[in-house]
Amino acid sequence: MTILTIFTGGTIACSRTGGVLSPDGGNSYLLLDLYRQTDNAVAFETAQPYFILSETLSPAHWERLYNCIKSHDWSRFDGVIVTHGTDTLPYTAAYLGLRLGLCEKPVVLVSANYPLTDSRSNGLSNFTGAVDFIRSGGKKGVFVSYQNTGEPLRIHRATRVLLQKSYSDDVVSVHDGWFATVEHHQVTLNPAFSDDEPALPSVAGDGRVLWLRAHPGMVYPEPVGCKAVLLEGYHSGTLNTDSEDLKAFCKQCRQLSVPVFLTGSEEGFDYRSKQAFEALGIRVLPSVSPVTAYVGLHLAQHEFIA
Repeated sequence: MTILTIFTGGTIACSRTGGVLSPDGGNSYLLLDLYRQTDNAVAFETAQPYFILSETLSPAHWERLYNCIKSHDWSRFDGVIVTHGTDTLPYTAAYLGLRLGLCEKPVVLVSANYPLTDSRSNGLSNFTGAVDFIRSGGKKGVFVSYQNTGEPLRIHRATRVLLQKSYSDDVVSVHDGWFATVEHHQVTLNPAFSDDEPALPSVAGDGRVLWLRAHPGMVYPEPVGCKAVLLEGYHSGTLNTDSEDLKAFCKQCRQLSVPVFLTGSEEGFDYRSKQAFEALGIRVLPSVSPVTAYVGLHLAQHEFIA
């Protein structure tokens, strides 16, 4: 079995020098060395399109990573593993998930909560789980391999991963809908998982996507130069639609022809506040993770998000 392994930096490749964690190129190969101590049957071919702390990542890095993956002859590999930092893992996962879709070979993103030299690190476990998942065969698309503390290792569909909660490195999916678990090298699919992916709307024009999360006393910036606005509602998908500031903001968006979308809202909780969405010009997106909604609007082309 041969796996293309792409190193991009992140905690999984960090060393501590002078009390500060920084990416260390040698640690990428340390990961492979640690894995080979228990399994020498896998061949790894490596690439490194960039090497950074993931918090410094930009959309330009997504494109470089995508081009790196596509530049290789996939027929030579059983799968692809991308090592990545945890801070922006959901963003890159969503980007690759949307652009690669249900690609023929599994692409699995792997990260770590601590550097590999730290006994608390789950980096090797996450990497091993990715290899086991690829070895199991027959899986298409982009995934994330991650073991939360005290839980079995789970494989997540890349477009379902939520942003981590503050002060937590746990990885979870929308509605806790993980794809599979890996325990003792055995892959068990989640029978409740549905692979139906709702389509996201296409957005014309140039500019950035403005992402605003609901909170009391919101201050709305000028939407000038934006091609779309993404509002993230409260946990029940609501917004303060009585707010004069929100009404004025939505009016300004209409005047500038900037579409306004809402993520995190579902049917079944028909609060009075939701009845105002249509009048305000707020379009409710299907049930995808907010980060996937953001990345999808950033891509803004049907061929990437169908």
